[in-house]
Amino acid sequence: MSVVMNPANGWQQVLVFEADSDATARVDAFVAGFRPGDDHGACRIQPSLKSPHGYQWYEAYVDFGIGERRAIHLASTLVDALERAELPSYRLVAGKEWLDLAASQRSLEV
Repeated sequence: MSVVMNPANGWQQVLVFEADSDATARVDAFVAGFRPGDDHGACRIQPSLKSPHGYQWYEAYVDFGIGERRAIHLASTLVDALERAELPSYRLVAGKEWLDLAASQRSLEV
């Protein structure tokens, strides 16, 4: 059985995270330093138009035009990297499911 995550193969929001509103420079440094191998141009992170007071939310998008498996792996890699980045007041608002999805894909390939 195959589940298609993005049949249009376009840009899809994969996660939302928050950081302290004063941490913009640290988030910008993370974004500039995030280099996911061959898929560098397939990921973008931008500030959200809506954020709670005192925090800034960021939305991350992945281009599923690189292929569904690669896009899922890229989303998972991004979540992992954010968890390790130690951004001030970091919290993953949405997107944890990409870790589980990538792990289940890897188990099917073995």
